[in-house]
Amino acid sequence: MGARTAIGIAMSILGLLLLLFGGYEFNSLFFIDKLTTAADIPSYNGFVVLPYLLGIIALLDGSIALGLKRPFSLSLHLLGNLVWLYALYMLYDNLAIPITDPTAYHQLFLLGFLGLILFVIGVIANGIPKRKVT
Repeated sequence: MGARTAIGIAMSILGLLLLLFGGYEFNSLFFIDKLTTAADIPSYNGFVVLPYLLGIIALLDGSIALGLKRPFSLSLHLLGNLVWLYALYMLYDNLAIPITDPTAYHQLFLLGFLGLILFVIGVIANGIPKRKVT
């Protein structure tokens, strides 16, 4: 087993664990503790949203590392990760205050969508078959 395979498996397992942790904390905060008011949004920010989104990015990175064929697609995935992490940081700041104005989240939506587009272009670039040199 190579280093790329080991890193891919480790990132995938980390992503799944973070997703499970976020789901467990959501169940605990929402159903058991009954925290459903606007003043409880910061609790959801740190214990549900942040692990869930970091779990998604770790799961994506792990699956990308397992199936990477081209270095160019890696650069698109890294750029998508940076955009995604910046949008996540801004979302974390907006939820920590908490801001309830929908216009404050418009830029976050656009940044997240841009990160998603970069991921998809990277997947397409990775899936194009290599030309055989004869």
